[in-house]
Amino acid sequence: MSIRRLLLRDLLILAGGVTALILGVSWWQQRQALRQQADLRAAESLRHLDRMLKADLGQAQALGAILQSWWTTEALDPADAERTARLVTPLLAGQRGVTSLNLARSDEHSLLFLKLGGAWSLRELRPAGTSAEVRWMRLDAGGHILSQEPWTPMAYDPRTRPWYLAAAAGGSGAWTEAYAFYTTHDPGITYTVPVRGPGPDLRGVAALDFLLDDLTQAVWEAQPTPRSRCLVVDEQDRALILPKDPAFATPEARRQAFLRPLGTSFLALHHRLLQALPQGGDQTLSFEGSPMVGRVQVFEGLPGVQWRLVLAIPEEDLMGSAFRRVLGLVALALVSLGLAVWRIRRLAVQVATPMARLGDLAEALGQGALPPPIESDLREVLSLDRALRRAQESLVDQGRLQRQLEHSQRMETVGTLAGGIAHDVNNQLAAILGQLHLCRELLPEGHSVMDRLDRAEEATRRCAQTTKALLSFSHQSRPELRRLDLNALVGETGAILDRLLGGRIRLVLELAPDLPWVQGDGVQLEQVLMNLAVNARDAMPEGGTLSLRTRQNVAGEVCLEVQDTGPGIPDSALPHIFEPFFTTKELGKGTGLGLAMVFGIVKAHQGRIQAENPPEGGARFRITLPPAGRPHDSGPLRKTGLRAETRLVGVRVLVVEDEALLRDMLADALTLARAQVTPAQDGAVAWRAWQAGDFDLVLSDHRMPDCTGYELLQRIRAAGSDVPFILVSGQGLDAVEKELARDPRTRLLPKPFEMPRLLALMAEMLGRKG
Repeated sequence: MSIRRLLLRDLLILAGGVTALILGVSWWQQRQALRQQADLRAAESLRHLDRMLKADLGQAQALGAILQSWWTTEALDPADAERTARLVTPLLAGQRGVTSLNLARSDEHSLLFLKLGGAWSLRELRPAGTSAEVRWMRLDAGGHILSQEPWTPMAYDPRTRPWYLAAAAGGSGAWTEAYAFYTTHDPGITYTVPVRGPGPDLRGVAALDFLLDDLTQAVWEAQPTPRSRCLVVDEQDRALILPKDPAFATPEARRQAFLRPLGTSFLALHHRLLQALPQGGDQTLSFEGSPMVGRVQVFEGLPGVQWRLVLAIPEEDLMGSAFRRVLGLVALALVSLGLAVWRIRRLAVQVATPMARLGDLAEALGQGALPPPIESDLREVLSLDRALRRAQESLVDQGRLQRQLEHSQRMETVGTLAGGIAHDVNNQLAAILGQLHLCRELLPEGHSVMDRLDRAEEATRRCAQTTKALLSFSHQSRPELRRLDLNALVGETGAILDRLLGGRIRLVLELAPDLPWVQGDGVQLEQVLMNLAVNARDAMPEGGTLSLRTRQNVAGEVCLEVQDTGPGIPDSALPHIFEPFFTTKELGKGTGLGLAMVFGIVKAHQGRIQAENPPEGGARFRITLPPAGRPHDSGPLRKTGLRAETRLVGVRVLVVEDEALLRDMLADALTLARAQVTPAQDGAVAWRAWQAGDFDLVLSDHRMPDCTGYELLQRIRAAGSDVPFILVSGQGLDAVEKELARDPRTRLLPKPFEMPRLLALMAEMLGRKG
């Protein structure tokens, strides 16, 4: 038997009679208080509707004042459609009820902003001889013109419309009487603002339109209860806002009822309220067999608006919740009394004892123990017993997830640090490579220093590959993968490791023949081998053997194993071996970043890495990489370091770079190539230079203050220019890479880059037919 049935069976018998008595007494005591509360709620609901309508219409009045000020100060001119659209559209987007805006000059030139399907369109009308012509334009959220239709004749003069005539006759902004709009034929009201100056002559009229249907929907949403009925009428007792009724469920039905005098059918209750109620008074009426609390209030405070608000709320909606509260309190009191007086002893035997055992079980689980299951006749007790045991399993899972979260957070911290360092270093490396290029260009062929420049350039390239590894580790850059022979890479790296390991450690290479090639970055994979070899050397101070093996597993993947004969990895450290800042070395002898970087490089190569202690002793790292097949030409790979000799004679180049050394180097190199260079220290300065000048190509860094390189590209493209644009970045641009790929006149160049590569890319883009 459940606790619920046990309690209900015994308590309902006792509680039934007592509850009926208490409810009868409470009803007579609460009746007057509930009635007063219903009247207060009805009055507050009507005030809320009054405030809501005034807020919506007042917001339109504030917008009208802004438009009048702009027009008077000539910041706004309907004759300039494009400028006016960019100025006005963002303001219209913040308005909830405005459906259209007319800006009509006294010379017949006018603009109509119309909200269609949630977006704004613009109709421009201009005089054409004895008639007029019009064209429609589609706008985006910022007021920029997305498309426009050709000019067509139109027999329409805004100066003959009621809103224009009302504003021309008035001296300040005011609301018109409701009328049918010319564009949509829907009934609505308009706030008109005359624009005069500098003298009394009328310059034009600004008119903001509200649809009566939109106001009706807003009032329905703000009604205090679902069955409330709200009606708004003008001085002529014409319906402006209709009550929520099935008769007005469709827009067509509402359109036929707007601006009609009150009838005697569905509006009979509201007609009686208007006749019977004084301003601010209330009265209880019967409508369709249900008593309703009704109130009438004059809607005033807005120029030109003389409305009355009529609200009727079913008495049951206002008082029903209070009745339920009274019943609930009485029932709760009875249940509490019965539990405390009559059933406490029995509950102590049937419920308290199993609950005490559940408490003991919870305490035991908190200490890691697991006592035997509880025996009870109550299903709830048994359910709690099972839930507590499942909670222990959840605690174990939660601990594992917490450790994974901490690992992820540490990896993210290291990635952010590594990405920032790599970005700064890339700028300096790009400057160094550029200066080496300038030295080579300025020295005569065959000069004795050329060989030293080549060595310096090679060292700089290796440093650049190291920064790329850092960016790959921080997930801010992808490695430059090429087809490479893993056996050849291990063999070349082994020659370097012989000198690194010293004379006490023997290096053994076991390379499988016919090994498939892999897609990889040679420098990064070489760095993986170097890091693992250094760890093995530190683990074998007395000497030993380091083995490098390659093979193909049964799944066709390429495996690289690095195994030493040292003491191995402690079992407690194996789950954390690739975590950043984790190290088993003594304090001051390890950073804890080496294996974390190895892990990042392998993951960037779509591979896996595993650390283990083999049965024969030592430590073994197994790296698995996807195969890339074998090339048709199995001969040795040769480096093809092409030296670009591109000359950009007379080309006007805008160079945007916030790093002064790199910006000066680029200016010198491009000037040496006989280009006309205009340098800019950031995107904002570059944008002003672009607007003032004429350029054949733009070379821009991405990460800059005020305006990034990508933002500069967007501004130039928005201006209608397809000038070739080279975007340079020391970090990955995964977020915008697909967008850049769709622009045939844009290229992404990673830092650091060599000048011959940059010059060749510039020549290619200048010769491309866009």
